[in-house]
Amino acid sequence: MSLRFSPDRLATEIDRILGFLATRIEPGQKVVLGVSGGVDADVTARLAARALGADRLKLFTVVHASMEPRHLDNARKLAAALGVPLVELMLADWAPGLIAELCRADPGEGFSNEALLDIGRARNCLRTAIYSIYHDRGYLTLATSNRTEVECGFFVRLADGIWHLGPIAHLYKTQVYQLAAALGSDPDVIRQPASAGYWPGESDLEDIAYWLVNLKPIGAQRRFDAAEIELAQAIWAELTFERMDRGLQLIAAGCSDPAIIAAASGLSVGTSHRLLTLTAAARSIAAIPVFRTL
Repeated sequence: MSLRFSPDRLATEIDRILGFLATRIEPGQKVVLGVSGGVDADVTARLAARALGADRLKLFTVVHASMEPRHLDNARKLAAALGVPLVELMLADWAPGLIAELCRADPGEGFSNEALLDIGRARNCLRTAIYSIYHDRGYLTLATSNRTEVECGFFVRLADGIWHLGPIAHLYKTQVYQLAAALGSDPDVIRQPASAGYWPGESDLEDIAYWLVNLKPIGAQRRFDAAEIELAQAIWAELTFERMDRGLQLIAAGCSDPAIIAAASGLSVGTSHRLLTLTAAARSIAAIPVFRTL
């Protein structure tokens, strides 16, 4: 079972995605994409520009107070490279203001501006409002989620989990990096640690390590005790996207033996067991319908 694409298979996969976008999007239809300065958004934007043309692509980024400068620089460079104007939305105080108001109006839920997940999810959900406004102007929404995130439940269900088309949602993160190199993404974007950029120093792999300690996608903000933090740091130290993706690929193929997953992926048996549990929980959550009728 091969995770990485051969050169020929990589070229074929890019053509397949371009064909998917070209055939699923009506002539003249425009698409909108939020870019964060990360590799997933970079690859998605480059695919959309190739398939549809720059004149049918709208790019926006949300500038917030704790945004690392490199993320905004990356978004600007991407837009310039594609010849697409970048809509920069200066909304630095929006997420803290929302969480502060939730703290005041609904104190029993424990919302807090000190809670990284609350702030991060508020920033994530803001994109939904922006997408909705553009949708009413005739735009379709492109997702930047990849298969690694989807299978781990590493997304916000009613935020970046809502989209019209997911050009890279079937690709593991390892494969997204291959597409990035082939499509001409800036090497700095490829080399930087994967991060949503919601707070300084955020790391996707560190966040996923806490998901693995939790044994399911983290819902409400929770506190981890010292032993859990130590375990999360140990898991983070062994995680790479290639190891995770090899494990996820085996799980998707039906393997449920942590020892086999560990031997094939390079993850420890304990982390492989946690990955099995996490993905099962993520599938259960994904099975809950967004819309339900009588």
